[in-house]
Amino acid sequence: MRLVFAENEPHLKPNPRRDHMSGVPELAYPTLDRHGGRVLMPGQVVRTAGRSAPVGTIYRYDRLLVDESVINDDAARRKLEGAIRPTGLSLESQAANPVVAGSGPYRVPVVSTHGDQAAVDAWSLLQRLKTDTSDASLPKELLAKVRLEHLMICSKGGGIGVGTGEPPLPGGPHKHSIGRIPVDMVAPMPERKKLDRRLRVAVLDTGVPSGHPAFDISDRSEGKDTFVVVDHAFQTKLGQHNDSPAPPLDDPWDGPVHEPTLLGEVASHFGHGTFITGLLRQMSPDVQVYSLRVVHNDGLSYEHEIIGALHHVAEQIEAARGGDAEAFAVDVVVLATGYVDEAADDLPGGWMGDAVKRLTKLGVPVVAAAGNQSSDRPFYPAAFAAHEQPENAAPILSVGALNPNLEIAMFSNEGPWVSCYATGAGLVSTYPCEAAGSLEPERRAKSTMRNRFRESYDFDDFSSGYAVWSGTSFAAPVAAAYLLNAISESGVEEIQDPVKAAERAHAALARLKSR
Repeated sequence: MRLVFAENEPHLKPNPRRDHMSGVPELAYPTLDRHGGRVLMPGQVVRTAGRSAPVGTIYRYDRLLVDESVINDDAARRKLEGAIRPTGLSLESQAANPVVAGSGPYRVPVVSTHGDQAAVDAWSLLQRLKTDTSDASLPKELLAKVRLEHLMICSKGGGIGVGTGEPPLPGGPHKHSIGRIPVDMVAPMPERKKLDRRLRVAVLDTGVPSGHPAFDISDRSEGKDTFVVVDHAFQTKLGQHNDSPAPPLDDPWDGPVHEPTLLGEVASHFGHGTFITGLLRQMSPDVQVYSLRVVHNDGLSYEHEIIGALHHVAEQIEAARGGDAEAFAVDVVVLATGYVDEAADDLPGGWMGDAVKRLTKLGVPVVAAAGNQSSDRPFYPAAFAAHEQPENAAPILSVGALNPNLEIAMFSNEGPWVSCYATGAGLVSTYPCEAAGSLEPERRAKSTMRNRFRESYDFDDFSSGYAVWSGTSFAAPVAAAYLLNAISESGVEEIQDPVKAAERAHAALARLKSR
């Protein structure tokens, strides 16, 4: 069995010897700039006197997350805007919209009133608000509703991996990982049974290709029994509120294929969601995947969009249980993205925690990747597995990665907050067939066969439709597949009662642990 559970229940254990930048993903400057990102480095930022020093994270420097109650309350909004005005900055709160109405934070652009873009910094602004002693200062309860927006990241992307005998590509994988390389699959996909109802799993990632021979796809509005269901209505709404230079995620299709440079490289995380979907197709062929595209092809996603997508899934579950025949309820949620929080006490929660909690209180387990920074620093939302859970809630699984020999992968995060480890290194799965990069084979010669060449390995031609890749991003769907299969042992009927749904999930988890 390629699933190993931790010896103890997930818990948080402070590590005073941990480096303050531990667990912060390394991102190239062009990638950071594309999303308005900035690295919070504790030794180089404004700090609030009398408070614990922050620890490193990545945030959007010109955006804040503000509770909807503040935006919708004219008096509270004016008070916030008045407190910010003396700093030379302002909020464009009129442009703020959540992904799903009534689901928590708004993203609020922060702009400079005197045109000095270099003066805009969400972290510094928050510290000034916290130390303000003037008549315009904000009460603590209002300050608690204004926070950074984190940039979230999936597994490290990469090209050629360890043991290929080839040098790494520019921007390639971590030295301890096995990067993404094309392979062919000779084993057929397992047969998919005809069922009246299927367990459903929501995958919040980079989307899927519009066509792949391994799985059929339909839109949610069509009501078809395809392996993958996409949601054009959700994507259109998401794209309408795009606020970054990156292409909007306004359709469900994995892409664009290439990095936004003249080099013609396959984007670092193009195919990420396709790979996850293929793992579920191999291990749990009788489920149905609800694919929501909320991650860009460079592996980054925005905290407010992930929160909105989680609430969207929860709303669909609640609507379906309320009798809405067009709603699309799921039984498990898979997340392969996350962030490290700047709070030194390792106890963030906020809107992300609320969104995860809403799902688990509905009886829906959340399975999340533990991260790939070789760190013990809690990686959220996976690390919510170590937080106290509401009574009668479904489990949260934080998943680290195993090598094929069942040892923990060197790149995987590890710590007392990790629930389990599943195979996440050297996995073979589906990949978009249209992906082909500019890297040419080292050698090429004529062949006696018409329309064929003799050539050495082409490391970025994925026309076979399959690849080898590694990351806790892929360990998470492997663990989810085990859980889905265990749930199906007690039946796949739709459960209306959230307590009974949670009990079914916990019973399935107990069976897995006993094996």
